[in-house]
Amino acid sequence: MTRGICKLVLFFILGFCHESYGDPARVLVLYPKTDEPLHSLFKGTIKGIDSTINPVEVSEIPNDNSDFLEELNRRKPDKIIALGKRIADTLEQTPYKDRTLAGWMFLNSKERHGISLALDSAFFSQQLSQIAPFINKVYVAQEATHQSIARPAINPSSKPTLIFREGQDMTETIRLLGTLVETEAIPGEAFMIPANLPANILFEIAKIAWNRKIILLSTNLAHLENGALMVFYPDEFALGQQLGELIKQNQFRHENLKLAKTGLNLKVAQHLGITIKPTQLDKFSVKVP
Repeated sequence: MTRGICKLVLFFILGFCHESYGDPARVLVLYPKTDEPLHSLFKGTIKGIDSTINPVEVSEIPNDNSDFLEELNRRKPDKIIALGKRIADTLEQTPYKDRTLAGWMFLNSKERHGISLALDSAFFSQQLSQIAPFINKVYVAQEATHQSIARPAINPSSKPTLIFREGQDMTETIRLLGTLVETEAIPGEAFMIPANLPANILFEIAKIAWNRKIILLSTNLAHLENGALMVFYPDEFALGQQLGELIKQNQFRHENLKLAKTGLNLKVAQHLGITIKPTQLDKFSVKVP
């Protein structure tokens, strides 16, 4: 009898140990073969993932991915992180779809799992209030299907106030933005312009904003040298950490980007009469003189 009880206890102990200390899930990170600067951005994201979950397997996928599914079947990953639209779209057509998180792309559908490049509105407001407390209101002009800032279901009461103006396509969005900047804007108010705004329209909007002393913000780093006072662009390492946390928690869901790097155009700031304290300047990753 005693021997039987001992065997039963041993069975449960071994079972518990196997569950708790068994082999970790096989996590595979896939990213496309590409040129700089994208290659370094992907590598930075992978470092962020690796800092959160370990070990991870990493595979660079060439443009000719004819053996893609065969490679996946050989590796047999439990969870996949797909960096870039091409890799993520390919995985949507495979049996691995439900165990995949996407990164480095805009996820327009809540049904797609991963971290969208659209900034989380609450985290954006918090970050903006820390580096630019003089901004009380931000008009966010964007396409409904290509959001720079993810529109919340309920507008938060925190400052700065975010007011969304969304067009169904780029033509309608440009019309909305033009009306806001030309006629409705008050000097000192801020406007988040679309990241994918055509260059010729950006030139005209920036010229009007300069003359009327309107603050332009963007999530496109290139806009920092084309009229924007500040830009908020993806922190590749933090993006990797955010993806890694979802994997670690075994959560396959849709989230928006929660941390961005920031850039500042000092010439635009001077023109607008904005003085940034030296302690605040250190918070900007990029500063254009």
